[in-house]
Amino acid sequence: MQLTTSLINNIKSLYPQFKYEAGNDFSWNPSNDTIYYAVEHLNGLDQMLHELAHALLDHRNFSKDIELISLERDAWRYAKNELATKLEHKIQDSSIESHLDTYRDWLHKRSTCPKCESTGLQQDSSHYSCITCGQGWRVNDARSCGLRRYVIKK
Repeated sequence: MQLTTSLINNIKSLYPQFKYEAGNDFSWNPSNDTIYYAVEHLNGLDQMLHELAHALLDHRNFSKDIELISLERDAWRYAKNELATKLEHKIQDSSIESHLDTYRDWLHKRSTCPKCESTGLQQDSSHYSCITCGQGWRVNDARSCGLRRYVIKK
């Protein structure tokens, strides 16, 4: 369902502890307690509720990529089971899985060794190492831009 002014105002009145700002995309910024939303999006209410769920669940940061997947899954579950129910809205499981797939694909690309294409192990927020060939690499954040992997010379 597309976001409307009345839906946004309803959410703001139910959850006034957060700031809400129109933007180009949906996101939760815990540093300033702001939920950004894109009015022109076809499934805007689903995504708005998802970002609100991040805020209500106090999702602030993560140190490993797999933790991000867990935060995303928890936010979608809360959005579907609690928030959408409260607003008499239904979030389709297929939509949730589609959104989660983008994170799974992102994680897979980040963890793929640039030398041998095996799956590596994350060492810290931006470094991986390959258990097959021993190659190390670092990655950029790239959740909203092109993923880059940089080989670490030995």
